[in-house]
Amino acid sequence: MSPLTNDVPGTTPHELPSLGVVLVAAGRGERLGAGAPKAFVELRGRALLEFGIGVVTSLPHLGHLVVVAPESHAAQALDIVEQVLPAASSWEVSVVPGGRERHESVRFGLNALPDSVETVLVHDAARPFASAALFERVITEVRRTGDAVVPALPVVDTLKRVDPEGIVHETVDRAPLVAVQTPQGFVRETLAAAHATAQLQHEGGLPTDDAEVVQRAGAKVRTVPGEQRAHKLTTPADLAILEHFLTANLLGLEAEA
Repeated sequence: MSPLTNDVPGTTPHELPSLGVVLVAAGRGERLGAGAPKAFVELRGRALLEFGIGVVTSLPHLGHLVVVAPESHAAQALDIVEQVLPAASSWEVSVVPGGRERHESVRFGLNALPDSVETVLVHDAARPFASAALFERVITEVRRTGDAVVPALPVVDTLKRVDPEGIVHETVDRAPLVAVQTPQGFVRETLAAAHATAQLQHEGGLPTDDAEVVQRAGAKVRTVPGEQRAHKLTTPADLAILEHFLTANLLGLEAEA
């Protein structure tokens, strides 16, 4: 049941959001070399962040979206929110500055969510074409199980273990391996507690995603099927892949019209 509030005597209680999404848009994108944070790189004149905000706020939920952006681009992020968010949207949206590392940015986003939020999704703005269906798949599984949930794709390439000189030492069994994506979903208390006590000094280095943060804290992480279109912008070569998915989206919309 969604939380209710009735602060003023004689008024009708209204629902508060129980779903929160932290959209991480603070990445510097150094490997991309675009001269701008990844979330603000444009495809056909539209920043990647615009696509992410659009899909989240299209979900049929009463929710709160927190966009975590570089402080230098906070005003631009707010402008994008105003352009994308419909006047009658069931979503509330706020923008907060990011941290020095990804885990800090996520923590800042979590802290900005209202207390009523029970389920949290963390999504990379650099994955602009993750579908609404993927978001719903993650939300459903979190609420069904109470576990952390990540989208995953099977590894299809042959994997080799190499040394620093590039010499192959063995072929790695790919059967138990998957490539994980975002959005990643969590019970809010689980994610907040894990970030509050995050084991950042670890033999494996800094956590690379939120599933690793909660797993280090002892939580169970399960997978749901991911999708190819949730591809992440990392290098210039990824721009061509995202352009392909954008074209496919536009052709799909034309076919529906």
